[in-house]
Amino acid sequence: MSTATAWLREPAGERALALPFSVGSTADDAVRVPGAGPDEALQLDWRDGLLWASPARGASLLLNGERLPAGTARELRDGDVIAVGAARVRLVRAAVPGGDADAVVSLDILHMAGNETLAPLHAARVRTGAEDGEDADLVVAAIDFPGADATGVAGQADPARVRAAASGRRAAGVGLAIAAAALLLAFGVLGRLQRVTLTVDPVDTQVTGSGLVSWRAGDTLFVLPGERRVRGEREGYAALERSITVVPDQPLSLALRLTRLPGILEIDTGGIAAAVTIDGAPAGRVPGELTVPAGERTLTLRAERHLDVVQRVTVEGAGVRQPLQVRFEPSWGQLALSVTTPGAELSVDGGAATALPARLDLPAGVHRLRVSAVGARSWESTVLVRPGEVTTIGPLELGAPDATLVLRPQPAGAGVTVAGAFRGRTPLELALPAGASYEVSLTRSGYRDWQQRVVAVAGARTVLAPSLQPIPVSLTVSGEPAGAELLVDGAVRGRTPATLELLATRYRIEVRQGGLQSFKAEVDLTPALARTVEYRLLPEGRAPGWRPPAETAVTRAGQPLRLVPAGTFMMGSERREQGRQPNESLRLVTLSRRFYLGVREVTNAEFRRFRAGHSAGFVDKRSIDLDAQAVTGVSWVDAVQYCNWLSEQEGLPPAYEQKEGRWSLRTPVTTGYRLPTEAEWEHAARFGGAGRAQRRYEWGDALPVPPGFANLAGSEATAALERRLEGWQDEYQSVAPPARYAAGVLGLYDMTGNVSEWVHDVYASFAGSGAVTDPAGPAAEPGTAGRRVIKGSSWRTASFPALRPAWREGRDSAANDVGFRVARYADE
Repeated sequence: MSTATAWLREPAGERALALPFSVGSTADDAVRVPGAGPDEALQLDWRDGLLWASPARGASLLLNGERLPAGTARELRDGDVIAVGAARVRLVRAAVPGGDADAVVSLDILHMAGNETLAPLHAARVRTGAEDGEDADLVVAAIDFPGADATGVAGQADPARVRAAASGRRAAGVGLAIAAAALLLAFGVLGRLQRVTLTVDPVDTQVTGSGLVSWRAGDTLFVLPGERRVRGEREGYAALERSITVVPDQPLSLALRLTRLPGILEIDTGGIAAAVTIDGAPAGRVPGELTVPAGERTLTLRAERHLDVVQRVTVEGAGVRQPLQVRFEPSWGQLALSVTTPGAELSVDGGAATALPARLDLPAGVHRLRVSAVGARSWESTVLVRPGEVTTIGPLELGAPDATLVLRPQPAGAGVTVAGAFRGRTPLELALPAGASYEVSLTRSGYRDWQQRVVAVAGARTVLAPSLQPIPVSLTVSGEPAGAELLVDGAVRGRTPATLELLATRYRIEVRQGGLQSFKAEVDLTPALARTVEYRLLPEGRAPGWRPPAETAVTRAGQPLRLVPAGTFMMGSERREQGRQPNESLRLVTLSRRFYLGVREVTNAEFRRFRAGHSAGFVDKRSIDLDAQAVTGVSWVDAVQYCNWLSEQEGLPPAYEQKEGRWSLRTPVTTGYRLPTEAEWEHAARFGGAGRAQRRYEWGDALPVPPGFANLAGSEATAALERRLEGWQDEYQSVAPPARYAAGVLGLYDMTGNVSEWVHDVYASFAGSGAVTDPAGPAAEPGTAGRRVIKGSSWRTASFPALRPAWREGRDSAANDVGFRVARYADE
């Protein structure tokens, strides 16, 4: 960024002063001048390579005799004069030596007190509707014309000399009398001349006025009263005329600013044809000559297959010819590609095929190439084409064509693994490199796994359509009162309590009995996991609007919730339990109220409805920021603020408040959304069903983990993780979309694996062993969020002890393996 220095010539001498500064009569003004009031001051600023003037305080100023109101700024040009009190500030020169170098401004500061050679500029110019460069009518006052002596050019002649001359020429007779009368008439005309004060740019402009007599002396033009035309002319500038009305005894100031004629740019592009815009407006084509207005101009030159050139040029104008050389840089390159396979063709970025070998002109950048030939395996790759360079590839040799494997099992939707790598879901068609055999596996929830080894033959097409064998799952429905009618998907299946053998899929369960309100729920059954649904039928006749808490609910953001029953359980782990950590204190916990818990973790899309700019980032160059993935990279405070926002969307009272710089639950706890407490989370994860013991793991009491049960650190994460869970493999290398794996007894997803989850409690290494009711953990230190508990394993979990719901850890910052799910108390 350039700076500017002003060189000042004042009555007291010369000095340099850095812009910006003010001119006035107060102690705050850098330049002090006489006669200025406290509200009268001039502010000079340097912006964008130009000198700007504006009133520094409340009073307006005169610029070239024209009023400059307070609050406005005007660009100054060489020769402009500004009145400040009894002083005049005149811009002599505003020049920039070159490029972005510092600018030097020359100013004259003239003190007018006692100086009669330069009239004060205090007469306002009156416009009659014309703009600069057009005719304007001005009503002015006459200025007394001073008498001259015998050597002057105006005024009364010396009477003695006139008498002497008349005496010496009496012999001339009538001729001299006529000459004397003409002379007296001339003196009479001259005596009527009025004075017009001029401000002219450029200063050497020739100025003339219409009428019988007019002439210019310095900065004054003498003309007769009446309607007059004033004309300014100078070589290299467009002539300018103004209309004025001269009235005796009324002063007049007139400013004439001529416009410099355009210049000629002789542009040499080295023979490259280009279109030119000047200050954004189309100006023609080059190479060749362009007529350009004088001044600082921005030229943009655009040529096909070349980078745009933007150049700043100072055009002298006045018809001056200026040479300008422009050098373009190419924006295209060439690709040369050859193959040894006959009949091969090349496609670039999915475009039309070109026979090989070929040499192509391409825009600089990355391009996708595909080389194909009949009876050969296609070759695909990306290439970077550099501007002005030739990129050579080949000669390539295409291999044998792939084999095609088509999988159409019944039912569809099975996951396909080939040679240990997940390849998608059926129906599916795959290309396999020829000459090898592959182990193909099909897996589908509710059905037995299917495997077969396939030999890939070049160009051959193999179709496999096996029938997958279903695995029945046990569903038990029990509750109060017993003996109620049970319906599954609308069909009556007996009386409760009842145990049914069903396929692993989703079902609609209804329990009904006369005089009681029916119970309805949806159940997702998982292979190898028996499921229990409990109900409680409420009497009819309750108060209007009263409803028992539904077994399921949905948030305004579309997140499903599951009602978790109250109860008493042993939280933590026994000292003899294998893999137990010292911080897993064993204690009896009672949860007195039923609560809703999110069926799945909050996703990136759901969190961005609250905070649009959230980004989870990448793991091993793979995005974990997809809308469907579980949200990560959020702190405990972020999760709390999301819960309050979600409460606001549904008109629920917020569960959290901020006091003394920390977030805490309101007292008493509201029914707004919040994070589950550590006890609530562990109760839900270990729930074994009504009347059944709590579980050591979410799926049961023993290892191994059921196949397809969770997203953990398996062999699929070789690139992302150093440690992995022995013998485990799943479909995701890092964060997965929620609910892609088996649900637990309560129908909750990903309580094992995917991401660990924030809970409400402040982390403490040890807790008391006494029985507690509805514990919410210790209070955080004032001014901090405190270190908070995280529960549940994640995609990074590589040890079997960490799969237990009793596992707990403390965190104080966001991470790419930590998310959360929401909870709230049910309205009882």
